[in-house]
Amino acid sequence: MINSAAKLSKLFFPVLFALILCGCQKSESSALPASPFSDAAWEYTAEDVMAYEGSEPSTYDSVYGGICYTYPKTYQERQGTIKYMFDDKERLMCVAWTCAADEEQELFDFYDRIEQSVNSQTGETGSSSHAGRVWYKDDGNIILSLMITSDLKALQYAYLHPDVSSPPKE
Repeated sequence: MINSAAKLSKLFFPVLFALILCGCQKSESSALPASPFSDAAWEYTAEDVMAYEGSEPSTYDSVYGGICYTYPKTYQERQGTIKYMFDDKERLMCVAWTCAADEEQELFDFYDRIEQSVNSQTGETGSSSHAGRVWYKDDGNIILSLMITSDLKALQYAYLHPDVSSPPKE
């Protein structure tokens, strides 16, 4: 009986250690920032976002069924707006940063710089749409888009929660 208990404990402790290690690794990775332009993590609540940003947000309905909170935000020395989009269960689903410019070439150059940065950080080249300047990772969790019209010249850089990430449909 003692021999089988010793064998069981020899098996139990390594398995327990592995489970604890896996749990720790998961919490570490989930605590990573959701995007490079915010330290917010996917576990952030609306209250966490408001405390992190430190100012009163503008709000509107999120495309995920909840509320979108927006704040002025500088990223790579450009003034823009950061958006935190929540679903109907109050889970953070998307963190996006947008900026506008008067000159098209200025946005094209900035778009190219961000795309190169994402490519080097992720080790991927992503995919580009031929319907416009849209770049996305194959797993769909990073989307970079450039919209140029006669009235609007804007760039959006978005990170999507894994629950809503999927490759764009062609």
